[in-house]
Amino acid sequence: MKMPSPTFQARLAQLLLGAWLVLGLSGLFAPRAPSLLVGLGHDLLALIAVLVIALVIGVPLGALAGSGPRWLDTTLAFVTDWIAAVPVVLLLAFLRPAGVSHFGGLLLLGLLRALEVGWVVRSALLRAARLDTTWAARSLGYMPLAVFLSQRLPAAARPALAHLALTPVWTFLLDSIGSAGGLGAASSPRSLGAQVVTSAHGDGGRAALAVLAVVSATWALHRLGNHYGLRLARK
Repeated sequence: MKMPSPTFQARLAQLLLGAWLVLGLSGLFAPRAPSLLVGLGHDLLALIAVLVIALVIGVPLGALAGSGPRWLDTTLAFVTDWIAAVPVVLLLAFLRPAGVSHFGGLLLLGLLRALEVGWVVRSALLRAARLDTTWAARSLGYMPLAVFLSQRLPAAARPALAHLALTPVWTFLLDSIGSAGGLGAASSPRSLGAQVVTSAHGDGGRAALAVLAVVSATWALHRLGNHYGLRLARK
């Protein structure tokens, strides 16, 4: 059986994300929207907030770590190793009793995601340096910004976007585990992850639809990230 073309998959992913956007906005602004649409809206806000923070902070941080001073690379490696050793759910156990709001929790999720994206970008830049044609200029301490933006950063676009595509599942699992453990949802108490936990012994159909929505958004983001990241890398 022939697989659909990458262009068709990218178009389908755009349609899925468009449907997610419309349904999520209707859940946010409709006064009497069903709980599933409300959850889509809260997950949409969390997704946008985390992605924006991760891109704005993570990409420049990774670019500096992969092509800048050694101390920044070492610091980023130490921090990411520490985050990998301490699950985010344990951080919630300290943040919620301290009175940190859900907006503060979103900022924390965005910063954690930014560090992970920074490490992915840094690793991709170091891999791209093996085929870098600007080694002569860099050996003299000169790195043209135009060359860096047109050759080095595009090589890191595909792995970074593919990593960010897992954000819906990441947030969903954090909300589910935090709610089940009594720590509270990581992003919002009305998110899809929190609703799955509360409806585990009730409406199983709603829980199944919530899981399907998160999986579809993750697949769509992954397809788009792979499609446009590959196009950037070929430039």
